[in-house]
Amino acid sequence: MELSPEEYGAYWRASIFVAAGVLIVSLGYRVTSPLLSHPNAGAIGLGIFLLVAVVFAGTFVAMLGIARTVRTAVDAEMRG
Repeated sequence: MELSPEEYGAYWRASIFVAAGVLIVSLGYRVTSPLLSHPNAGAIGLGIFLLVAVVFAGTFVAMLGIARTVRTAVDAEMRG
């Protein structure tokens, strides 16, 4: 598979999206873990809500990167 410079750049941007998604999820867990270990039920509820929201956002960003990678690969294969 021969890649043009634009396609090569698209792969790098897609990998940045995947890495950003993983980073968002891992940092989100570190930020919400004190709330999850708190004895107050309200803090635990808020921690669970924040953790779910951050995991959703991180997964969304990572899937955008994976979709961009697949789209670039398909375009390169169809061209060549």
